[in-house]
Amino acid sequence: MEQILAFVLGAGAGLVIWGVVVAFRTAKLAKQNEESIRNVELWISRNDEMVNRRIDQEIDRVNDLHTDSISHTDSRVDKLESKITENKKILKG
Repeated sequence: MEQILAFVLGAGAGLVIWGVVVAFRTAKLAKQNEESIRNVELWISRNDEMVNRRIDQEIDRVNDLHTDSISHTDSRVDKLESKITENKKILKG
């Protein structure tokens, strides 16, 4: 009977020690996972910032192209209008 009790207590002590070791390993792994998650979040944040900056640059570029196009078209329309006005004066002339 004593041997069975000693075996059970020894096995129980072994299981408790093993449980503590597993708990510490799990805690260490959880800390590593938290660090990895922080790194991934930082990487995503940086990429998001770069993409937003690039989008803003493209929007500015398209706005400049649009403004230049409008300016060019307006200049051409003014030039055409002045030629038409001159031709009307010549024909009335």
